[in-house]
Amino acid sequence: MSTASTTNPTLEELVSSAHRVGERAVREVRKAEKNGHLSDELVQDINDARLIQILQPKHLGGLEMGFPDLVEVGITLGQYDVSAAWIANILGIHHWWGALTTPQFQEELWGDNPHRLFADAFAPMGVGEAVEGGYVVSGQWPFASGILWSEWYAGGTLVHSDDGQAPRFLMCFVPKAEYTVKKDWDTVGMRGTGSCSVAVDKVFVPEYRTLDFGAILAGGGAMPGHECNAGAIYKVPVVAGLAVSLIPPVVGGARGALTTFKQRMSERTPTFTDQQQDQLSTQHSLLAESKVRVDFAEHMLRTYAEELMVVGNTINQGGSLDVDEFSVRVAGWRAQVAKECRGVISDLFQNAGAGAIYMDSPIQRFWRDTHAISQHAVMNHDTIMRNYGRKLSGQEMFAGLI
Repeated sequence: MSTASTTNPTLEELVSSAHRVGERAVREVRKAEKNGHLSDELVQDINDARLIQILQPKHLGGLEMGFPDLVEVGITLGQYDVSAAWIANILGIHHWWGALTTPQFQEELWGDNPHRLFADAFAPMGVGEAVEGGYVVSGQWPFASGILWSEWYAGGTLVHSDDGQAPRFLMCFVPKAEYTVKKDWDTVGMRGTGSCSVAVDKVFVPEYRTLDFGAILAGGGAMPGHECNAGAIYKVPVVAGLAVSLIPPVVGGARGALTTFKQRMSERTPTFTDQQQDQLSTQHSLLAESKVRVDFAEHMLRTYAEELMVVGNTINQGGSLDVDEFSVRVAGWRAQVAKECRGVISDLFQNAGAGAIYMDSPIQRFWRDTHAISQHAVMNHDTIMRNYGRKLSGQEMFAGLI
């Protein structure tokens, strides 16, 4: 792995790198889909370009920029390849929430290599037993995006007590030598992410390698990492911060599908017609409406990222904030953005002609990937809007991720 550069790149330079990496991802996309993962060289390129370090603390070799910067890079990559954008943003947000863990673990994770990666799965599918100094953890978790290039894994784990209290929900970090990767990633979309399952069997996890995620969800206040990371970006509501990273690949995919469709219009004459597609008034309306919808989605996502920065600064300065209102509102935004982008891509795909179903057509890949990515819980439109509606109508919200 490379060591941190003495000169930090600007956002413009990061976006330029994202275009370059995206073009490479397009050249490799058929191989990535066949293999079920991006090439090691491509992920190394993403890492070397520092696209993963945008939110990582400066004192550990990161850039410590902001959520708007992560969003711009993710959208840029996504217009080329949604899987590449997902890996860059997922690993990038890990470099953010890793900064919330204990200072001792952060030093172990990044002290000698700021490019070191970890994968995670927040679903509490692990079981832990409290022992002296830590926990003995077992479990198996699917959807571990980035695991093929990681040296650590963090799995959601429930630790039950003998006193009848609710179990503790911990994120437990395990080094590569102590977990097993199941090569089970065979999916209709997001094939390039290689998001295989991970299994852990009776592994001892010291207390300092855990983060009490249950306490975070309950509004538990200061994180262990605040001791060494006092920046405003580390003070935002955690779920809202985590979730913003998942939306740029979808928005980028919609942008990429729109570009692809526009190009096809100029080259295609639909069967049994004598007019080129870009001469049909119905297609003009479709193109314009799709562009407006994508513009709205991009604007809403950028607003989300900017509000995260405002909220982080407010909390950092001791200001008051209705965290639940903010969190469920931006949850509604991201669910609607994902729905709009899926709708745009579906409309474009439906009007792209029979040739669009071939595997060498980019638009079918954008269609598959964005529908697959939108199965993620933080984009579940029905669940999120139901909760937001309860908040707006003065009712108690259902428990869960907001």
